[in-house]
Amino acid sequence: MTSVVESLPAEMRRLFAEVIGGKDVALLSSLLAHPEPDLAERLAVEDILSAAFTTCLQEDDEPTRRGRDIDDLLGAFLRRWPIDLEDGDQSSG
Repeated sequence: MTSVVESLPAEMRRLFAEVIGGKDVALLSSLLAHPEPDLAERLAVEDILSAAFTTCLQEDDEPTRRGRDIDDLLGAFLRRWPIDLEDGDQSSG
């Protein structure tokens, strides 16, 4: 079985574990143990990564390198497991 975290691009896994685990250890543990995130987990990941991104903005509101990496990570996660509240919890993967 490939976990959610293992399904992410290799270069993004460490940052994912750092940011998600820094905010919600139980969520990270679940994502390490399951092949697919449920809707609540997807929403939680989106919230955590979005909040982390906002802390990585420079004075001119441009993201720092870390901010760009978090933005790329969020995009990769949502491409793999989109959130479509109107159609219910449907996965792409």
